[in-house]
Amino acid sequence: MLVSCNRNRVGQIVGKGDTIPMRYARNLTIVEYPTHTQVTIRNPWDTTRVLNSYTLVKESQGRKGEVVVPLKNAAVFTSVHCSLLMELGCEECIGGICELDYIHIPYVRKGVKEGRIIDLGNGMEPNLERIMALQPDAIMLSPFENSGGYGRLERMGIPIIECAEYMESTPLGRAEWIRFYGRLFGKAELVDSLFRQVEHSYLQLKKKASCAQQRPRLICEMPQSGYWYVPGGQSTMGILYRDAGADYLFHDIEGSGSTALSIERVLDRALTAQVWLIKHHGKLSREQIVQDVPALRNIPAKICFCDTFTSGFYEQTPFHPDVLLCNLIQILHPELGVEVNKAYFCPLE
Repeated sequence: MLVSCNRNRVGQIVGKGDTIPMRYARNLTIVEYPTHTQVTIRNPWDTTRVLNSYTLVKESQGRKGEVVVPLKNAAVFTSVHCSLLMELGCEECIGGICELDYIHIPYVRKGVKEGRIIDLGNGMEPNLERIMALQPDAIMLSPFENSGGYGRLERMGIPIIECAEYMESTPLGRAEWIRFYGRLFGKAELVDSLFRQVEHSYLQLKKKASCAQQRPRLICEMPQSGYWYVPGGQSTMGILYRDAGADYLFHDIEGSGSTALSIERVLDRALTAQVWLIKHHGKLSREQIVQDVPALRNIPAKICFCDTFTSGFYEQTPFHPDVLLCNLIQILHPELGVEVNKAYFCPLE
């Protein structure tokens, strides 16, 4: 009688599972069984709770939380995950996208123009009729704290993959989520190999940067609407600056996100900076950077600029922090002779 009453639960436990060791990701657990793969995502805003769990299967048994893999037709809400699928050779699995204005991948834009990929509109309020027409195998989106659920989207019965890698506090922790996403598309061996390469490259570069004789004083970003948002010392960017051999002048700011500081407070330290890293959607000249806050003219640092519109910074660096680390080391320590594969930040002319 007990077995009969718990038939659904017992049926999910088939054989002994092998836990895939996560070396850096703190919010992700993957256990592989002979018949399925179990994925659990810890809630990054309340680490005592589970955000979501998925059972990856080849054929559906009608159980809650099942995702039939490999996915062949996915609604991908963010450019970073579109870029990853391109890298994995799964571009044909992109059936629909959101926020087309922020996706600059030629394949995707051409696919939308030709009707092969459906524009699903705003990521916060997607077009449900178009999603129904697409009938995707799953929806890949980024969760937010206190979002209140997904309403009608959730009630459509389509698996929602909550892509929470951006909440990891370390560069390699974020990159390690590639091992989950690859398993959704039948690319387990490929993504495990890719991550090993990224890890090895990152650690080798970090070791090389540690040999530098000097640690240039660094600041980043620029004022917006009266505030200066700086990444905390334990954020992914704060850790990247440290690993690249920089004396990041706001390493003492607590937290793994960004903090809004007054312009005066930042300037108090920025006047001693040697390197100033700025990201912006579109090109800017030095004059444009300082025009709204004349006091910025007094910052003596060398400006290195990243145009996020054309560089692919947001699309590529989450899963390839080693490439960004290499770029930062080249800027901070040219004497080390590091060969740059791609320059996201370049000296501002």
